[in-house]
Amino acid sequence: MAGAGKIAAMDGPELVLVLRYRKAVTYGFHVLLGALGQHETPTRYEVRFGENVEETARHIRAAGDVRTLVLWSFYSPDAAALAEELKQIRELADGPNVTHLAGGVHATAEPVQTLDAGWDLAAVGEGESTLLSLVDAKGDPTGITGLAYRDATGNVKRTGKARQRDLNDFPGFALKWDKFNALEITRGCVYACP
Repeated sequence: MAGAGKIAAMDGPELVLVLRYRKAVTYGFHVLLGALGQHETPTRYEVRFGENVEETARHIRAAGDVRTLVLWSFYSPDAAALAEELKQIRELADGPNVTHLAGGVHATAEPVQTLDAGWDLAAVGEGESTLLSLVDAKGDPTGITGLAYRDATGNVKRTGKARQRDLNDFPGFALKWDKFNALEITRGCVYACP
């Protein structure tokens, strides 16, 4: 159920990552977790998997006052349904320490629509470098590339392109959390989508 990162025995986590974990989009999460699992970071973190609205909200509540990033990934046909789930989860568990970050195909192609639908941040492009930087920063998105968000005045801000790493830099699976993928031999869109 919950996987632990570098957690000191007496110290609690400085960051909790809650994945809205759905069967339709596990491959992307497994690659992100594979990168995270081999990443050296001073941040004490925990990873939790929410397989439905109630379980996701329970993990957020259990994090208490600890900075919490709720990670979402989805395709455009699922965007409206997941925006509704986001509203439900926010009604059940929310706070100033909770940030909802959408990634994947839809967030990359439609970051403004993603923000308008209620997510706090949209990860644009490949998310490995962005996630690792967020973990290193204990969830603070300040100065992290690969994101879109709304500033205090409501204007959309884009932080630039995230560093694109070689496909061989990270495994396509996460041994630490027993999450595995089929092997893929291509980067994705041959038309250089962002």
